[in-house]
Amino acid sequence: MKKKYILRNKRRFFGFLFFLSFVSFIMIYANAVSGYKESNYRSIAVNTGDTLWSIAEKYGKDYDIREYIHSLKKINNLESSIIQKNTAILIPSNDYIKE
Repeated sequence: MKKKYILRNKRRFFGFLFFLSFVSFIMIYANAVSGYKESNYRSIAVNTGDTLWSIAEKYGKDYDIREYIHSLKKINNLESSIIQKNTAILIPSNDYIKE
């Protein structure tokens, strides 16, 4: 026959459970917060003759041009690659590409 375990100090046991749940909550919250990064953009004016390709060549030198163009289209909610002159578009900062 197995011997039953009798909880002798309930206060210490529930204190330990509270501490354990508190530490778990802090670890999960810290992990969620550290993964969040706000995107930074800047606005540029589109001139005559500008295309998404030329803008990507000028501002996205460290990235694949196709990925940069995709990011431009996504940020500015563009359906196609046609942009109008005398409008402003947002370009991503260097830490934005690859979501």
